[in-house]
Amino acid sequence: MDKEQARFVLQSFRPDGADAGDPDFAEALKLALENRELGEWLASERAFDAHFAVALGSVDLPGHLQEDIFACLAGERGDFPQAEDMNDSAWIGALASLQPPAFLRDQVIAAMERTETREVVRVSFFRRAAIPLAAAAGIALAFFITRPASPTTVATSSSVPIEAVQAGFIRTFESPLFNLDEKREDHRLLVQNLQERQLPCPCCLPPGLENVKGIGCRELVIDGKRGSLICFDERETGVVHVVIFRREDVSGEFPDKARPAFSQSGHWATARWQEGENVFLLMSHTEVGKLTALF
Repeated sequence: MDKEQARFVLQSFRPDGADAGDPDFAEALKLALENRELGEWLASERAFDAHFAVALGSVDLPGHLQEDIFACLAGERGDFPQAEDMNDSAWIGALASLQPPAFLRDQVIAAMERTETREVVRVSFFRRAAIPLAAAAGIALAFFITRPASPTTVATSSSVPIEAVQAGFIRTFESPLFNLDEKREDHRLLVQNLQERQLPCPCCLPPGLENVKGIGCRELVIDGKRGSLICFDERETGVVHVVIFRREDVSGEFPDKARPAFSQSGHWATARWQEGENVFLLMSHTEVGKLTALF
């Protein structure tokens, strides 16, 4: 290992000295002790990293920052970022609707640690970076293996809790690459598009949305169940999303349309009801009071 290689390795040396006993850094640290120029550089680098860590740790981030960022990216009056093509759109939406088990990452990491082979020169920085990437690759691989061969194939036979449908929609919508399959102002054309694709459709909408300008529609796939999403640009409420699934695919309590159930979860207001063979979620980044006015 020469001086430049050692400098590259030591750039990932943590300022608290936690890596001092790591064999990955042993050769680079030994060289820093023997080479005055490299040793002075390392001391300066560690001091800078320590000051930066203290400054970063002193920043008090608001709890809703992530939601605000996603809202700015994906929810500004229907101005959604676009994927490059329809294939990207389908995969992005489907992946965003998945919720991997909480223990999956730990299992992937444990499996990696058990099978890890040591090389002559292995940089700790790369190993730490590879862990989350490998976990993400494992999730993606599991999705590709278990995904249905065609859009019309249902992956699971059991129904999905309505809470999972709601959470799946939020994850899909808050993805920075969220997009719509079809964009029309006339919601009747959006409904026609969904019907042609054999997706759940509303026979009628809440009175407050009947004459509202549409934004677009898309398919929603949540835990293997195919549903629909229609977005509206309501003047007072903002962007309103109507999520539709077949009743047989969703479990939970649903009142009839005349008496929808309202709830508030963080910044999201929700109304749910059942009509015919379908169940509905009406969601918006607003307060419940504004949703009630649509009925």
